[in-house]
Amino acid sequence: MAVDYVALANQALTLITDNGRSVTFRRLDRTPADPAMPWRGAADPRATPDASVAGPAVAVPPSGAAALGLRVEDSELVKRSEQIFIVALGATSTDDLTTFDEVLDGTELWKIVGVEKLRPAATTLLYFVGVAR
Repeated sequence: MAVDYVALANQALTLITDNGRSVTFRRLDRTPADPAMPWRGAADPRATPDASVAGPAVAVPPSGAAALGLRVEDSELVKRSEQIFIVALGATSTDDLTTFDEVLDGTELWKIVGVEKLRPAATTLLYFVGVAR
């Protein structure tokens, strides 16, 4: 019996949208200000982010993630995180949150310290995004 992972991804999106809040994921600009000295990095990487994605998320403390059944391979994710965002982008999203640097939650800015995916087959159902200030 085949499992319809697209339907599960859309169900996860509906549940998190109904019970969570919208946050913005940002990938910082990595283009160096001076191409002759790339080690100095961008002048102001937050001024013009490389990419932004808004999506629904539910924030839980790391201790609460285990109570919800989160068993990640990278136990360091739980140890390093002050908060874990459980995110669903739906089956049609092409965005990969493992490439993003920050999460903007209202007025709070969080640095992404790790990302784990729940991805059976080729469909990503959920992201577990560990963040710290």
